[in-house]
Amino acid sequence: MNFEFSLNNGKVKKVPPNKIRASSLFVSSVHAIETAKKIQLDIKTSKTILRELYEGLREYCEAIGYLKGYKFLDHESIGFFLRDVLEEHSIYKKFDRYRKLRNGINYYGNDIAIETVEEAINDIPELVDRLERIKSNF
Repeated sequence: MNFEFSLNNGKVKKVPPNKIRASSLFVSSVHAIETAKKIQLDIKTSKTILRELYEGLREYCEAIGYLKGYKFLDHESIGFFLRDVLEEHSIYKKFDRYRKLRNGINYYGNDIAIETVEEAINDIPELVDRLERIKSNF
């Protein structure tokens, strides 16, 4: 699948660019990531931390979508947007990895290794920084 498929099948909607909604999502994204980083990491908090980190990354990506005139109706389409529209293949791969980890936690009750969450604590703010630089180009 790809972004065009998502667009043609109603998983992404073309909308007027919305800087106000994007701005709100950018702020919410940063807050989610900052909050997740303040939580002491242990076996009981690892799932919550990963969920919040992913949520922050997802919101940041959605905000960029609103700047470009897209509304995403599923998370997979956000990944296709990163890969196919923004042409950020490495960001797409990491986003998709964290999306799958989060889905495993939320929908299948999967556990997550502390080391994976530690990696996310470093990776996700870095991904947002990279997206911030991309965002400034439009």
